[in-house]
Amino acid sequence: MKTDWVAEVFSAMRDCGENISIVYGRKPMASDKAEPTWFELPHDQYDGMSGLAAVLRRLGCRIERLPVLQGDRFTFLRALRGLYAALPLLGNKQRHWQRFDGTRNAEFAPVGERMAWDLFTEGETREIVLEARAAGVTVNTYLLFHLDAVIGAGLTRPDTCRLWMIPVNLRGAVRRDREAAPHMSFWAVDLDPNVSLAGLQAQISRLKQRAYHWGTWILLHAGALLGIEGMRRDIRRREKKNHGWTGIFSNLGVWEVPDAGHWIFGPAISRVHPVGAGCITMNGRMALTLQLHAAFGAGSPTAQALLRDWKNACLQQHSTLPQAVAYG
Repeated sequence: MKTDWVAEVFSAMRDCGENISIVYGRKPMASDKAEPTWFELPHDQYDGMSGLAAVLRRLGCRIERLPVLQGDRFTFLRALRGLYAALPLLGNKQRHWQRFDGTRNAEFAPVGERMAWDLFTEGETREIVLEARAAGVTVNTYLLFHLDAVIGAGLTRPDTCRLWMIPVNLRGAVRRDREAAPHMSFWAVDLDPNVSLAGLQAQISRLKQRAYHWGTWILLHAGALLGIEGMRRDIRRREKKNHGWTGIFSNLGVWEVPDAGHWIFGPAISRVHPVGAGCITMNGRMALTLQLHAAFGAGSPTAQALLRDWKNACLQQHSTLPQAVAYG
């Protein structure tokens, strides 16, 4: 049987002790007080888009086609250019956390005990869109900018750069054997602590122009050179060297699905990407999530406090929590 080397990346992470679950939560439209119904799907079988579609279809919702990449396609020259830009990723990356124990295993507790989430009102959702528009940036850039500032203040040394993985949906530009199989690549966004909103937007635009996502698409297939066991040895070797990024920020975009309710989404995390932040806007309401790897030893209250500050920053409000309470 042919090996799916993109999916094998996540299978290898699971074999090295990580929880590779993508998380979805559904809240009925009639009640904000009801707790979400949670769903978890393995990342070696799905990506964020296909997992959401699978759960919605299981609940009887009609999803005919998944979102596709617009105005871009794979070519040898674009892939070569992107690979040249992405090759520095092969080196060992060091993050400077205030507190982090890389020997701690992933958590497999119920979702409600490990993930912080917030479902915005329609008015708050519109406000964020308008704030991003007024700043001349995309909603994604706006959210990432404020997320990075909050994580920088709460979890890292304030003077260090932070490295974020931003998944890129490649559906429509690549062909896979299964619709549900992972169709994503990513951008690596290395953020200077003094970056401006406009500077971050320019940085992301440059990654797109340099076809960075096609370079990382090739790198995701590097397991074909390492082999299945070699991939696992490489993960363990890098962990021993304290290799890691800041985290992953994944936005599934805007969905209109009648009678589906409102939805919450959180990407899988690992020791290498120990902060997981997710966003989805379903039927007019945005939801944000934040999850911290067990290596932080922080627990849900810290994630809740960080999420609250992220939301407040996006809505141009200020945290009312004392620092000692907010960040444990």
